Amino acid sequence: MSDINQMNPLFFNRTISQILEIFIIPEIKKRIASGKIEVSSLPIEIRQFRTSQKEETDHSYTTVVEINDEVKIILKVKPHKPLKPGMPVTLADINPDECYLKPPEYDGKPAGYFYWFSNFLDSVLMFDLEYNSRDDFAKDLQGKMHFPILDILNARDFIKVVKPLEKYRALSDNNWPPAPGYFSKIMQLMHNDPALISKDTFVDVVSDIYSSEYWKDKLDFWKQTNFFPGRAQYLERAIQAHYHDDFITSTYVLVPQFEGIIADYLRENTEQSPTDFSKMIQALKDLCLSRIILLYPKEVLEVILNYIESGSFWKYSASVRNPKVIINRHGISHGVFTGFECKEISLKYLILLDGLAFILLNDKIASAKL
Repeated sequence: MSDINQMNPLFFNRTISQILEIFIIPEIKKRIASGKIEVSSLPIEIRQFRTSQKEETDHSYTTVVEINDEVKIILKVKPHKPLKPGMPVTLADINPDECYLKPPEYDGKPAGYFYWFSNFLDSVLMFDLEYNSRDDFAKDLQGKMHFPILDILNARDFIKVVKPLEKYRALSDNNWPPAPGYFSKIMQLMHNDPALISKDTFVDVVSDIYSSEYWKDKLDFWKQTNFFPGRAQYLERAIQAHYHDDFITSTYVLVPQFEGIIADYLRENTEQSPTDFSKMIQALKDLCLSRIILLYPKEVLEVILNYIESGSFWKYSASVRNPKVIINRHGISHGVFTGFECKEISLKYLILLDGLAFILLNDKIASAKL
């Protein structure tokens, strides 16, 4: 019985990837073959899934896979007062600290399961395989997996009210690269103060979120997974330089890496990689959308890659009015800009790396290559 969401990111993400490879993707392929899913509807945006093991009369097990709206979870709660059967239950009626996820049941017997669900960019994996052991042991365990109902309801309200996709577009329109680190604290601040993004203090607000500790965790994960083969030393040098206020080094070391990272990934995953950078972005987008599943909204993929492809990053340097606030590869790689190095522009290139890494991570998970 486990909730691994606070554990090592490598273990967390690889576990999800393996469950997808073993259970979810084969199930979707089976449904495609039977005509239940149209190829034109791919990739399927997965919001939640549950896979469980039904014990048959001969004591063999049949795997049951439920995806998105097929998943109907049941919670075991402790009400403040007795409730009549059939009565609607509100959050005010229960103690949220005593809310538990009940396992799926077949013929009255609880079954072992994996349950994954997402709230925009965040996800939670819960599993309990001990129900497939002795009946008396399973009976004692039933309903003991704590379900974070308050966190989940708050996250859903956040998405409904704050509208994170709109915030990503606002960030992009204001020369801030879209990336997962803004979610959800900075987006909440932007919602509370729509003018915040135009204030001089915004760079400090973002910098507080994108702390050195944030990047330490990222670097540890990238090294463990060999995420950027041959490039970790450059990324680490750029990050260290940024947090030592050496913005010349951080910028000049990091900027050339983007084209190489995307080219490396395409060479690993496609038969032929374009040599033109703008075509590389389209090829990366096509690759991600060629997968059977997506683990986040398609619009997030589009807003991040469109920022790289159509924004200032790849434009001619002559079109850049202020290289201290607007990212641009050409002006730096060809030595056109001088005196532009500062905290804001260095931070923006780091955030752009965070956005690109998010796209690649989810593609690796969806293709079982993490």
